[in-house]
Amino acid sequence: MLKLFESWRKYTLLTEEQLIIEGRIDDAKTKYPEIGKKREELDGESLLDVLIAGDPSGNQKYLMHAASLLQKSMETAEQQYKPFWGKLWPEGDPDDVYSPWGVANNIAGLLSQYHDLMPFIRDEDAPFKDFNKVPDTPALNAIVKTAGDKKEAQAREKEDKKRASKQAKEESEVVLDTPYHMVIRPLTAHASCYFGRGTKWCISATRASNYFDQYTSEGKSFYFLLAKNKDVGDAYKKMAMVFERDGNFDEVYDSEDDSLTHEQFVGALAETMVGSETWNEIVSFEEDEPYKESIIRDGLKSFVDLGFMEDLDLKDIINTFREGSLEDYQSELIEAASVDTLNNPGGIPDEAYEEKLAEYDFQHIDVTLHFPYDTGAEYVYWEAGLYIDVEGIFSDFTAAASATQPEGHPRYEQYRLVGDISDLSDETRNAVDTALNAINIYPEDIEQNDWGNPAEFTIRIAGTSGDLDQFENWLDDMKFDDASVSDSFTEELMEALEEEGVIEDIEKAAAEKEEERKQTRDYEYWPDPAEKEKQIELPLQENRIRIKIIKKR
Repeated sequence: MLKLFESWRKYTLLTEEQLIIEGRIDDAKTKYPEIGKKREELDGESLLDVLIAGDPSGNQKYLMHAASLLQKSMETAEQQYKPFWGKLWPEGDPDDVYSPWGVANNIAGLLSQYHDLMPFIRDEDAPFKDFNKVPDTPALNAIVKTAGDKKEAQAREKEDKKRASKQAKEESEVVLDTPYHMVIRPLTAHASCYFGRGTKWCISATRASNYFDQYTSEGKSFYFLLAKNKDVGDAYKKMAMVFERDGNFDEVYDSEDDSLTHEQFVGALAETMVGSETWNEIVSFEEDEPYKESIIRDGLKSFVDLGFMEDLDLKDIINTFREGSLEDYQSELIEAASVDTLNNPGGIPDEAYEEKLAEYDFQHIDVTLHFPYDTGAEYVYWEAGLYIDVEGIFSDFTAAASATQPEGHPRYEQYRLVGDISDLSDETRNAVDTALNAINIYPEDIEQNDWGNPAEFTIRIAGTSGDLDQFENWLDDMKFDDASVSDSFTEELMEALEEEGVIEDIEKAAAEKEEERKQTRDYEYWPDPAEKEKQIELPLQENRIRIKIIKKR
């Protein structure tokens, strides 16, 4: 009787929610007595107690099916290890993940993750939002793993968007903030893509070729008009004004990448100011189509002096808006963008090209930048040149060859220039061109300094224009050419000069001269030229002969 009284007293003190919890625990114990059995190795607790402690729902709604998963896991393990089941964990180590209590702990941990990841259990795993439909522990593990991956992917995407937004704001400027538009000038392709997303502009393309850098390098400036009014057609929610380097307005595009006429641009601005509904009624009125006067008057009341609005007919009200607020607003937008362009002309800053060039240490090639303010062009132009002093190179190289015998180039100390090089200017020029071609440099122009030393040449290697990336690629090519000049040009020049007859091999020339001498009569008397020279240098010996003269009588 006392026991019954205590049970009744406990029942009356429990809340409805507590009764539900107690009922679920009792049901699980009844259905899975082996799991609910108290165990010494768990300090008197049961496997069910592990699941109860791990249920994150607050009302044990996962408990019954969690017990079912545990029971199934234990039965599977018992079948697999039937010969020695019950002897696997004689010490009762609760930390062994393969023991019944280890499996229980694993399920309890998965329950917590499953509960927390519920918003990410979707797509192919959507049916398993109902925990009772999870077939087994491996499936629960896979569901939790997939949902966790989705949560991490979403977190990365959110962080990427945050970084992209921060970068885009740093790489753009707000030129104007009006009641109708946020006017943004993107300064990089990234900012153009970010603020131009959802449009068909090639300067904001992410899947196809993006032309932002190309157009800005040509002096174009872009100003995005981001409409604040929600009641605006999709084509006009974003528009892009284009300005030339001199601040002149060029054209404007809607979000479909269609170029707008002046009248279309005016209409687009009007729609963003008064909304599509009001503007459509105004257009209908002006085209003699059915219209609703109340909508027009109500939509334009903020642009017309209310004190005079009652006395104005509809046409006057519309003209007041068109010739006043609308025209002034268009002028405000164009003037703000024009001034900004003049203060910060389109194109990559000149300093960026100079800084990039400073990163390269050329030994022979000279790179010259030509900026629009010097040339009057709308783009930056660059070219590479090379100065060559043939006599200087010949003199330095032969001296170096003589000083480094026998490891250097001993044969070049035997060479000499053939006469006055000014008489061999064409041959020298040909030798320079041949030597450059041999190291894969094909000059656009070779200018011989006829007014000074004809052995001096100014070489124009290449010239082009483009954006900063193209300039860097071009500088890499010039760096390779510069290294080729250092490594191979001098030897190639020596060989070309010899082929053109500008320089000669002293020993070879002497041998040819001797061969010619052998064909003369002089060689018969003096086979050895040295002996001939020796005899010539001896003093002349005179023989005095006395001749007796007999006179006839």
